[in-house]
Amino acid sequence: MKTATIRKALLPVLAASAVMASTPALAQNFSVSLSFGSPGYSSYGYAPRDLDYRARVLAQQIDRMGWSGGINRLKARDLARQMNQYKTLEYRYARNGLSAAEYRDLDRRLDRIQIQLQRARW
Repeated sequence: MKTATIRKALLPVLAASAVMASTPALAQNFSVSLSFGSPGYSSYGYAPRDLDYRARVLAQQIDRMGWSGGINRLKARDLARQMNQYKTLEYRYARNGLSAAEYRDLDRRLDRIQIQLQRARW
């Protein structure tokens, strides 16, 4: 008799805890986007996420190569200065959203810095 009463009381508690545990997952925003054309172009304009990721990885590589001796410290300092200029320009462009020309400009600047880093390694 007691087990039947405990089962009846336990079932609503388990159901309520399952709903409470799944609520944060249901509140998350889920979206899928397909993009065609240039890698940074989405239906909302040019997304700086791709550029931001590339810039962070490139800055880490410059820092790592400068400290490990993979490149000359003066060259590492010069590349770090160029990355700071890039970040300042990116911030200025991103205040009003990136246009296609601004995205291309930032992309080309990152390409130039990356090529200089590769040349400095060899």
